[in-house]
Amino acid sequence: MQLSRFCLALFMGSGLAFQLAPAAADVVLGNSSLPVIEGAGRPDSEAINRGRSALRARNLDQAEKYFSEAYRQNPASVEAMLGLAVISHSQGKAKLARDWMASAVAMAPGQPAVLQAQARLLVEQGLPASAEESYRAAIAANPEGLQLKLDLASLYTDSLRKPGQAVTLLREALKQKPDSVDILYQLALAYMADGRLDEAARPLDDALRRDPAEPRMLQARGLVAQRQGQAERALEYFDKALAAKKDFVGAMISRGDALQLLGRSEAAVEAYRKAIPMAPASALPHALLGQALNRLKRPAEAEKAYREALRLEPDNFRVANNLAVLLAGQKTGLDDALAMIRRALEREPNRATYLDTLGLVQQARGDKAAARQAFERAVALEPGNSEFRLHLAQFGNAPQAAPAPAPVPSSAPVPAAAVAAKVPAPAAPTAVRPAVAEDPAVAVAGRLEAWRQAWESKDARRYLSFYAAAFVPADNRARGAWEADRRAKLDKKGEIRVQLGAPTFKAEGEVMAVNFEQRYQSGSYSDAGRKRLEWVREAGEWKIRSERQL
Repeated sequence: MQLSRFCLALFMGSGLAFQLAPAAADVVLGNSSLPVIEGAGRPDSEAINRGRSALRARNLDQAEKYFSEAYRQNPASVEAMLGLAVISHSQGKAKLARDWMASAVAMAPGQPAVLQAQARLLVEQGLPASAEESYRAAIAANPEGLQLKLDLASLYTDSLRKPGQAVTLLREALKQKPDSVDILYQLALAYMADGRLDEAARPLDDALRRDPAEPRMLQARGLVAQRQGQAERALEYFDKALAAKKDFVGAMISRGDALQLLGRSEAAVEAYRKAIPMAPASALPHALLGQALNRLKRPAEAEKAYREALRLEPDNFRVANNLAVLLAGQKTGLDDALAMIRRALEREPNRATYLDTLGLVQQARGDKAAARQAFERAVALEPGNSEFRLHLAQFGNAPQAAPAPAPVPSSAPVPAAAVAAKVPAPAAPTAVRPAVAEDPAVAVAGRLEAWRQAWESKDARRYLSFYAAAFVPADNRARGAWEADRRAKLDKKGEIRVQLGAPTFKAEGEVMAVNFEQRYQSGSYSDAGRKRLEWVREAGEWKIRSERQL
């Protein structure tokens, strides 16, 4: 039972989050440049200015009073609508905030600043797809708007998982401002998210030539090296970042990750312990500390670290999953473990890893029937996961139905002729049934698993044979360049692991669309995300026409 089976894939490399997490989107309009509706004798001007001042002072009640007064004085006041949108959002009135923002957009159609404010509000409310529409409208109205492009690129990289589109925007932005270190940094992150590590290194190296001690660049450069399998080199970059900025929590966490990859778990523990006071409100350093302690076979300390992480983030179900596995392995606190993993499954009932953990917990509790059922569900969701299959295999074959009891013989003698009459006559030859029409979903499911196996076994020829002649890479690269890149990556040393979970199949005319969760892990890199493959028939076989992240 390996606790790291889940934690590594979802936590390692997450030190970067401490760089990427920006302050809340600046929808507070007191510091923003707002469009002004021209008109004689604006009656709302004084109230608007007072409202802005109150917003800057974070005095929401006063701000609401002044913006409401401005709106009564001038129902066409875009500034008043924007101010009321911000206040409603701050008060937790999400729908009202969106309504005020929509009114502002309708009152000032095509105004980039208003559309940008709307987009930032939608990002804050967890509506990235709608935010994308607003950013696109703003860029259409102002094609030279650099900050608009940078905002949308961040959205593509961080929330929408469209790093290829982020790269395109950032290349445009870099043409407008070639010397911007921030754009170089953001471009590198987009390349990393897209798995293009060699390309990610170039803008970072360019930035570091200008400023060799820039901490963000050093940490990001270390992450690229780490994902390229160069853990020692990555450690050097992280140490340089920490030399430049001693309290850089992201670099300290990344340092711990690199030490773990190098097998230096004691030193990793020390790094994570140092990271904790640098980010006292974050569960992440505690979760990583628990992982490292578990590797060192110090379960009591690992449990303490995980519980502290859950105290800080009670709804962090990834941590709860790992703690449940730990408790199951120790056969202690099993009621607590069961409650935690059931709560996680209430949130994500089809996550195979949680179901496998439920099986481990039920097995430790001695409930073999419930354990088998959980393992069966996990394997059904991820049939290619060898660990889940191993857990199920220990139960042997499923119990067979008991045979029907033989009839109780009558006490009266049975005539021989009657016995003979009961012997069935030889069966007539069975007619050959016509072939059943192929179920496209079943056929594509088989092809999907074969594609996964070809990828995991690094068989480039077989892997590439799954792609249709009409396939176009998601980043619109030439097909030949994409294939060369895939071959080069598959040719790298070391094993990889590809897991697919919770696939859904939907026929769309002649296309079979499959959405699923994908987890990828190599010796130095791991990621997880949703993917969509579109399959079409080509020469009698199902092949991939389109592949993209969701």
